[in-house]
This record gives sequence, C-alpha cells and structure tokens, in this order.
Amino acid sequence: MLLILPWAVPSYVTALAWKGMFHQQYGAVTGLIYAINDWFGASIEPIAWFSRFATAFAANVATNVWLGFPFMMVVTLGALTAVPADVLEAAEVDGATRWQRLTRVTLPMIRPALAPAVTLGAIWTFNMFNVVFLVSGGDPDGSTDILVSEAYRWAFTREAQYGYAAAYAVLIFLLLLVTTRLPAWLARKGAGR
Repeated sequence: MLLILPWAVPSYVTALAWKGMFHQQYGAVTGLIYAINDWFGASIEPIAWFSRFATAFAANVATNVWLGFPFMMVVTLGALTAVPADVLEAAEVDGATRWQRLTRVTLPMIRPALAPAVTLGAIWTFNMFNVVFLVSGGDPDGSTDILVSEAYRWAFTREAQYGYAAAYAVLIFLLLLVTTRLPAWLARKGAGR
C-alpha cells in the first residue's frame, strides 16, 4: 500500500509535504540529521536545502522520484509477470547464470513494455511544474527552474512577457516531439538496412 500511496495523494499535496520535510529547522530530514548526530555522535549540521543548487535539485529529484515510482513499479511488475517461466528455466538448464538470465532473457523481453513507460516518465518529468514551483520555487535564484516553470515566470511574474512564454511553450513542444519520435525514427532507419 505504501508503494502506491504517491498515486493516491494529489501531486501538489505531495510537493508541499516534501517541501516541509526539507525545511531547514523543522523538517523530517532535519530530524533524521539530528537523530544521526545523537546515535553516532556525529556533528552534521542541518542543511539549508534551498540555498544551493545541488541540494535544491536533490530535493526536487527526490520528490519527483516519489511521485513517479508507482507508475514505473506497476509497469515493471506487469512486464515481469509476462516473462514466461519456461523460457527462464530453459536458460537455466542451458547453464545461464542469474546475470545472464537477467541481461539476455528478462530485460530483452520486458523492453517493449519499459520503453514507452520510460518515455512517458521522461515527458511527465519534463513537465513537472508543480514539483519545481512548490518544492524549491526555482531557488536559489531560478537555478532549479525547468522550461515549464520558466515559461510560467515569463508569462505571470516578469511583467507579462507572453511572447517569451509562448516561445518557451513552442520550444518545449519541439523538444518533446523530437525526443519521443527520434527512437521510432532510428528503429525504422535501422530496420531498413
């Protein structure tokens, strides 16, 4: 049930909860740092998560991974259950090690299911405005902004520069179009040889 929880909770609620967990003074992560200090006698200082790019980016990534985990888990489990046991057994009888069964049997058989899931995950991550806007707010100084949040800022916070916002929207569309169509184009080109 805990693994599916991110699907049940609206993403903006999750983003706000994660922002609270990364609060420098009262967050759950700070509480864990204090607990580590107490248990191991370490002297780790609480981290100002949104004052540096690396830590703000890590907070955004952690939130995004939490939100995307249920989808990838369900797709992967569905693909893994579709792998026939007799094929794996035949590979084992032929002397394949666990690693060889994984890399030469299981992964090639689940690749057709994982490829669209990874593509969808990339598209959703690319457009994850609410995580950037609600968790880090683009801090420090807009360094964690993505194209979608930058387009929002041009349209609604920088003197209503709708032209720039529209240009960002077209750029986002073109990038997503190319990244989603390129693998199919390369596969067709490779099959034509």
